[in-house]
Amino acid sequence: MSLVDAIGVISGALTIVGFGIDNFGESSTSVSIIKVAVTLDGTGGTTDAGGDLPDVRIWNDLGSFVGMKADPDHVNNGNLSEISIDHGSQGVYTLFSTNSDAICVALVTTTWSDDRGGNQYAVSGDYGKECGANWLASNMYYNSEQDHQPNCFWINADGDQLSTGKCNGIDFGVRDEEDPNAIKYYVKDKRDAPVRARQQKRRPAWADSDLVISDSKHHSAKSLGESGTSLGPDFAHAGESLFCDMDSETLYAFCSENGFKACFDFGSQTVTNSETDYMSTDDAGAAGRYTRVLD
Repeated sequence: MSLVDAIGVISGALTIVGFGIDNFGESSTSVSIIKVAVTLDGTGGTTDAGGDLPDVRIWNDLGSFVGMKADPDHVNNGNLSEISIDHGSQGVYTLFSTNSDAICVALVTTTWSDDRGGNQYAVSGDYGKECGANWLASNMYYNSEQDHQPNCFWINADGDQLSTGKCNGIDFGVRDEEDPNAIKYYVKDKRDAPVRARQQKRRPAWADSDLVISDSKHHSAKSLGESGTSLGPDFAHAGESLFCDMDSETLYAFCSENGFKACFDFGSQTVTNSETDYMSTDDAGAAGRYTRVLD
């Protein structure tokens, strides 16, 4: 399978990632083709990742508005959908304006038509975690080698998933302005510290009653618990022997003979305390809390 090299983020570091050529569109004259890959629902990830594709606005290098596609379509979980946009010159700046049904984006690619230079660009879902967006595991691969599964970042416009944050050093950011029609660009002084993400909203109802159990090398309870911006169902990783209460992003070790004061009992799927036999962080570990367990 042919690969297109692009900059991705793995384990918090910028690196070259091979994106499968099928992730890119074939563009005709004066048209840009954008492909959006959405997370596959299931173990380690989401239960409702599909939704509305975003509106797309394009500006050229001088900041002139050159094209737009509104309400392009719906995309199902675990799939790539294509957006075709006519525009009058090279689309250097592209903005996605989200619609009401949230999606968790694992990958976005752009292909310019030959008369616009034929360039190809890609944005990895891993950028979301590093840049302060709400994120989760995607269960998707970049290519047929299946050597890496990116995370995904949540976007939508009705407030279920708050889009905030900014990533320094990478041309990527998530914003909360409604349907912008112009861009302003300027050079800011370099910050000594990364921009802090705003406080995130409570997770949606679909994630509140699910427990995900995984042993995949592509998933990590520790990473979810230490992130500050992860968003999804409670998560237990058998290999790490860790449980993450995703509502409070609190990590608990699995209960064992070594004895932890507060630990996750794998059998009863509750958080227990060695002194009181039961404890709860908000609703974490409450008996009968989970209506569905995914493993």
